[in-house]
Amino acid sequence: MGSFDGVHLGHQQIIRRAAEIAAGLGGRTGVLTYDPLPAQIIYPDFTYILTTLAEKKALLTEMGVEYICLLRFDAELRGTAAPDFIQRHIVESLHPAAVVVGHDHRFGSRGTGDAGLLRRVLEPLDIKVEVVPEILLGDVPVRSTTIREHLLLGHVRLAAELLGRWYAMSGTIVPGTGTGRRLGFPTINLRPLERETLVPADGVYLCRVDALGRGFDALLNIGHRPTFGGETRTIEAHLLDVQLAEPPVSAVFRLIDRIRPERRFENPGALASQIEKDAKAAREIFSKPTTTRNLDSKPPSNTLHDYAVNSADERR
Repeated sequence: MGSFDGVHLGHQQIIRRAAEIAAGLGGRTGVLTYDPLPAQIIYPDFTYILTTLAEKKALLTEMGVEYICLLRFDAELRGTAAPDFIQRHIVESLHPAAVVVGHDHRFGSRGTGDAGLLRRVLEPLDIKVEVVPEILLGDVPVRSTTIREHLLLGHVRLAAELLGRWYAMSGTIVPGTGTGRRLGFPTINLRPLERETLVPADGVYLCRVDALGRGFDALLNIGHRPTFGGETRTIEAHLLDVQLAEPPVSAVFRLIDRIRPERRFENPGALASQIEKDAKAAREIFSKPTTTRNLDSKPPSNTLHDYAVNSADERR
């Protein structure tokens, strides 16, 4: 059970544990999750989604989840008393042999449902309840809120370490103003599939673009084009050393590292000169084996799975 936004290392540990229990029981692994995220209903201006529903489903499936029970989170579900939630959406609907949750998962009206209530209700029915303790990477708790904070500050590499992969934005490619092409650096512009997708801090990033069945090294700019007095925020990538005959219909932008913040230049020529320097730096970084290793899925870190379990909350 959980929202699983981001499907980060902590979520992955919950799913792995569920899969282990399922294997021991000769059962199947399933996930009970919500759409939209509870935060989207509780906070209507919430625009910090780490994974769209389609991305979440794909990530869960890649981990071996065999079925996904998706609950529509609306006013009715939000107002359901926690004991009624357990009876209706777990016992009667799923008939589980075991339920696995994270240490801080809450459910039911006003978030009154927790692991303790699950145990009191389910264990007398011979349904095993297991709570996965908080996962730490170094001394940092692996939480969606921490990942969001890193991204909003432009710290995409730190976010990637907690996610266990590069942070990605998927969307459609839309026409731009042609400014990049006039400067000698044509770009493709991304419109995220979900309006609520978290877009990291303005700046210039090292990026991998997945499009047309290929992966491209790219330089990504997020911002308002201050040199040209822009008012609309854009997400545009310049593919390094590649000229596409036609722009792709859709793409996935995977953010690897932030090179610099966005800033205003005195004139277009000064901006073009800086972009050339940024592109040169990007090529040098991409040429390093530690950058290119596991680009399609995981950030270049040997410590991603060297997590620690919070000893104050040991598994029952």
